[in-house]
Amino acid sequence: MKTNKVTKFLFRRQIIGLAEMYLFLFAAFLILPFLFSAISGSLDDYSLSRQMQGSWVTAAFGVYMFAISTLSYENFKFLIQNGISRPTFFNAQIVVNGLLILIGNTFNLVYQYLVLMPLVHARNTNIFMSSYSGYIHNSILDFIANFIFSGLLLVVGALFGMVIGNFLTLFSKFVQRIILIATPVIGYITLMYTASRVILDHNFQMTWVANFAKFILGYRATGSYDPFPMIVAMVVIAVVMLLITRYLFSKKQLKRE
Repeated sequence: MKTNKVTKFLFRRQIIGLAEMYLFLFAAFLILPFLFSAISGSLDDYSLSRQMQGSWVTAAFGVYMFAISTLSYENFKFLIQNGISRPTFFNAQIVVNGLLILIGNTFNLVYQYLVLMPLVHARNTNIFMSSYSGYIHNSILDFIANFIFSGLLLVVGALFGMVIGNFLTLFSKFVQRIILIATPVIGYITLMYTASRVILDHNFQMTWVANFAKFILGYRATGSYDPFPMIVAMVVIAVVMLLITRYLFSKKQLKRE
């Protein structure tokens, strides 16, 4: 019973936050450009379809899921102080994230198929459509694979956010700031170095690391990539991160203000 109540509480708060985010984005990307065009007298240049062609609508949901998964301490603090156990909060948060991903992923794909694709006249509206669409020749099965693939990306992103958020709460605010500053810098340097090796170093391109990456990505020399190795990899990553999150969550403590 408590889990259901906590689930409803968290879902209500986070679905309201999601609605507020989309209202802000629609105002920023649709209404403000219209007002600026009207004020400047260039209303003829304003195009609603052009403003809606960007991927900001679909990308925003992934950012939102990562953010609420990372910044969950205040909800944790409030509920723990009101007698809710850690397992109850953890289980409710997982259920709420799953429901939000189901809703958001459905909305994203509907938006892509009914808005973006007719406006842009292109099929490359997300990662799956760019690299994997066409591997499955049946359009219905291709759509289902797109839904599963895109949903798993959101799941991995949300769980990654939960790992980061629960890991940071183990440290003081000062150490948290150092980690938040250092991690993006180190990650960027590592990514750029790896990318330069992959692109420029022919010997590196032939190593087991590059071959393994090609296998996971489902690389094929011709035609669309095979999505199934990537889907399996994301499932494995999601399970591992869920276990890590559960462990870190068991160590999570309320901090003295």
